[in-house]
Amino acid sequence: MPALSRTTQRRARVSELLREKIALILLHKSRDPRLSTLTITEVEISKDLRQARVFYQPRQAADLPYIQAALEKASGFIKQEIGREHILRVMPSISFYHDESWQRGDRIERLLRQLKTEESETGGSKDSS
Repeated sequence: MPALSRTTQRRARVSELLREKIALILLHKSRDPRLSTLTITEVEISKDLRQARVFYQPRQAADLPYIQAALEKASGFIKQEIGREHILRVMPSISFYHDESWQRGDRIERLLRQLKTEESETGGSKDSS
């Protein structure tokens, strides 16, 4: 079991390191100003460390298809910049995905507030027989 734990810990460390590096590259080295306004929310890396799924969230309303295309176009540049720092033996392939978890979380919060409001308006539970 300890080997599995070390592997999992290494993947977590590599994921966090890639998240930080990609965020800094987009913020400071990207020529496209719309990419510098992205938040990199998470990086999921495969067990063999050869594929990285990078999740992003725009900080403001944005044209998501344009941002996705710009990220895909910039992926070679991002890999090159990460490679210059020699932090990984093998550079993973990078794919970008819009992180929709925040919107789902907001929707769930709104539904819970609505349910609480409806319960308070009806005087508590509906089973008061």
